[in-house]
Amino acid sequence: MRAFPSWLLRCASLVLCASCSRGPPRTAPAGPVTIVLRHQPLWGDAAPFHAFLDRFRRENPDVLVRTETLPNASDVAREMFLTALEGGADDFDVFSIDVVWAPEFARAGWLADLSDAFPPARLREEYLDSAVEAVTLDGRIHAVPWFLDVGLLYYRTDLVPRAPRTYAELRDSARAAMERDRRLSGFLWQGRQYEGLNCNVFEAVWGHGGEVLRNGRIALESDEARAALGWLRETVVSGLSPRSVIASAEEETRRAFQDGRAVFLRNWPYVWAEVQKPGSAVRGKVGFAPLPSANGAAGPGTLGGWQLAVNAHAPPWRRRAAERLVAFLTSHEAAVDLALHYSRIPARRAVYDDPRVRDRAPFIAALLPVALAARPRPVTPYYALASDSIQGELSAAVAGLRPPADALSRAQRIVRHLEQK
Repeated sequence: MRAFPSWLLRCASLVLCASCSRGPPRTAPAGPVTIVLRHQPLWGDAAPFHAFLDRFRRENPDVLVRTETLPNASDVAREMFLTALEGGADDFDVFSIDVVWAPEFARAGWLADLSDAFPPARLREEYLDSAVEAVTLDGRIHAVPWFLDVGLLYYRTDLVPRAPRTYAELRDSARAAMERDRRLSGFLWQGRQYEGLNCNVFEAVWGHGGEVLRNGRIALESDEARAALGWLRETVVSGLSPRSVIASAEEETRRAFQDGRAVFLRNWPYVWAEVQKPGSAVRGKVGFAPLPSANGAAGPGTLGGWQLAVNAHAPPWRRRAAERLVAFLTSHEAAVDLALHYSRIPARRAVYDDPRVRDRAPFIAALLPVALAARPRPVTPYYALASDSIQGELSAAVAGLRPPADALSRAQRIVRHLEQK
């Protein structure tokens, strides 16, 4: 989610699209079908994932699978796909997409409709509701959930007695710990101008009882949104959060927390494995919980994660092979494999009860209630287009350059203009 210079994005996009105009013949070749999987690298050793792919190859000898790894930054990968797909690229078949890209890419006609191979009713039975909602547009399935992310609250079990349920309790517990050790920061979160800031703000809106989507449109002007953005700004003004949070993303805040420099941290599930590693200053001293809220109910975390889509430009015989690969990589066994080897959060309901996950990855098994409560960012084709503008206004508010009410009003006007195009 790092920001990259526009010239770098354009260059990377041109590399991906270099073969857009050199598509394969439009008649089925003799022999095995070759398909290409493009995905971002998984966190950790790639060997288990490639071993799982080898199993697909053994079970499907009529399909040859090649893999191509994308940059790890979501904004770079999105820009590359935008350029390639807009140019009609058909030199890849299955590709991983961020949870917020599906409506935009589907509306543009770049994602194959997978509803026949993956009926919506079946997906709703097997997958978490929020994961299915994120890949459904006009009742049709345009991608299949691969794995999830969800916003969590981490806390120092040696510094506070329990996880706070309300924002007021978080503030008071952090203040008490900070008074005992003035080197500590109270609450770390991601305030840099990027997609992660939107996630933090949306979680605060939900935690204040608000919504960010009404009648299919992005909704930012509300009392709850003003209270949420005001709360985040106040954490900086009051010193509960260091001013550095307005320039911080996931890794900056994770490292500071892992080094023992903070009481609370909002971040994604990958942090758990990192803080438990040998050499971590907080190993054995960290708990996790749902995010707090204004009234004490469990605050919903933002739904994150990745889906597998099929390129609509691919010819029919490759598309059928691609659907088989998607089914394999999103199967129950694949989800168990991702949970055990990469700490990836399952999109499938039954995986949380799998004995292998309960025994070897209890952290993931315990995340089911949080995953069930996760909420997607606005599921609309306009979200990705509006996101940059929203980020700019929210950043101005948390940095103190503009009052929260003014920032939200300006962002809403921009969104309204984009939705009317």
